[in-house]
Order: sequence, then structure tokens, then C-alpha cells
Amino acid sequence: MRPALIVFAVAAAAQWLLPLWGVWRHERVIARGTVVRIECGAPDPYDPLRGRYLAVRPLESGFAPPEGMPEGERVPVWATLAVGADGLARIESLSLEPVAGPTVVQLAARSPRSDRNREAVIIEWPFDRFYLNERLAPDADRLLAERLAEDTRPVAEVCLLEGRAVLTDVLIDGVSIREIVGQPRK
Repeated sequence: MRPALIVFAVAAAAQWLLPLWGVWRHERVIARGTVVRIECGAPDPYDPLRGRYLAVRPLESGFAPPEGMPEGERVPVWATLAVGADGLARIESLSLEPVAGPTVVQLAARSPRSDRNREAVIIEWPFDRFYLNERLAPDADRLLAERLAEDTRPVAEVCLLEGRAVLTDVLIDGVSIREIVGQPRK
């Protein structure tokens, strides 16, 4: 076999296998992961390239820095979440070293730039978008705006497995936003 043909075959296989590997990892987290619910805010932006989505932003965006946190750098951290009496998960602890557990998620953290707030790091969650059908997204946006005005916060439903997180749904008063606006679950 010619070397060029071998290179072509490997490149063609990689073009199929790498995306399939990503989908498999994503679906594995959903199938085997631990489901937690995180309180968030969710306005509905529009992006001409990505379409309509709910911008999911967990309310917990800061936490006490872990021991040995470098200043001014964005670093990976492992957060252990604990579920409270209200059924919502919150960060219990942060670690610079990988930890294991059913409610552990890898996040990014960075120290704030100002010297005034050294007691907290800024948390970046691994999810920030929840996509909806283009036609139904305006209804979801209107509904969320109404509920936020009434002081009802949306809740992100997230599956966790081996430090990975997959956003699976957004709930309002315990009901899926998909059900409320009429989009069937996948």
C-alpha cells in the first residue's frame, strides 16, 4: 500500500472518529451521570451563527479560593457540590488537585484583578447555553422574563460524571422549559 493512501485513510478515519468520540462522551455523561440542579439566571440572546439559546448562568459565580491558588491566573479546579434541603446543588469545596465523587465537576477559576476582593475566585462553569427550537425560543424568553420579574429563578438540570458536566434541561417551577413551550424531549 502506498504511504499517501495510508495517510489518507488515517485522516478520513480521524474525521469520523473524533466527532463520534465527543458525542459518545457526552451521551455517556447523560446516561450514567448524577443529576443535580443548580439555580441560575437565563436570558435569551440571539446569535446569528448559533441561533437562539438560553444563556444559562449559575448564580454561584464566586467561591473561597482553594489552598495554593495562583494569583491572576485562570486555572482548572475541581468543585465538590452538595445538594441542600431545597434540592439545589451548591459548591461545597474547591480543589486544585483532581478529586473523585458523584457530584464533582471540573470548573475554571481565576483570581479577580482588583486587590479589594482576594477572598473569592471567579468561577467559570463548563456550560453556558441551552438550545431550543428557533420558533419556540421567543416564547421561552417571554416566559423567563415574566418569571424573573416575579422573582422565580430558572434551575439548570446538569448530569455529572467523572468531573464532566452536561446541561440537560432548564426548569421553571420544577417543569422543563421544553414542556412549557411545547418542544418534545430528545
